[in-house]
Amino acid sequence: MNKTKTKKTIMLIMLTVLAMVTLFASDATNASASKVHHKRTHKVYKKKAKKRHVAKKPKHKKKARRASYKRPVAKKKARKIVKKVTHKKASKFRFASLYRSASSKLGHPYRLGASGPYIFDCSSFTQYAYRHGAHKYLARTAQMQYNTNKHVSRKHVKKGDLVFFGTNRSNISHVGIYIGHDRMIDAQLRGVVTEKIHTNWWHAVGYARVA
Repeated sequence: MNKTKTKKTIMLIMLTVLAMVTLFASDATNASASKVHHKRTHKVYKKKAKKRHVAKKPKHKKKARRASYKRPVAKKKARKIVKKVTHKKASKFRFASLYRSASSKLGHPYRLGASGPYIFDCSSFTQYAYRHGAHKYLARTAQMQYNTNKHVSRKHVKKGDLVFFGTNRSNISHVGIYIGHDRMIDAQLRGVVTEKIHTNWWHAVGYARVA
């Protein structure tokens, strides 16, 4: 009986030891696995953090460069002056071309209702000069040319503006092109001529600028 009891106790001790060993081994493997997982996640997080940091850096640099660069004041002034000069040259060139087109018809005869290019009435002459000298298309009659263009005062009239004559603004009977020094080029009974605007036989109603 004593032998059998001792065998049983030995067996129980061995089983408990084995159980304890297996438990310890499983805990150790779990701990090592968790360490490995933690290391991997830590590496991945580091890589993502580096990528984000690298992607953000150039943006900050670009912003800093844009903020630091300022165009010199002298260059801005120079550009404004160049724009003014080129605009003046362009306006002179436009009038020169317009006047060249109009003056090429000096001496050509006049006939009411004629549309050119060799015989004109007043409005067909201005229409021809603007189409060939400035690439702008005017209405056919003097009244329509007055109605469809921007009106300007005598004080602000410029070379190339249209000059209108008649009894009033709603009864325009004649039109010419202002060429400076209170003179115009127009088609009238004597044909295409240059003459004064303010005379006894004309009543100037207004001026208009072709846009």
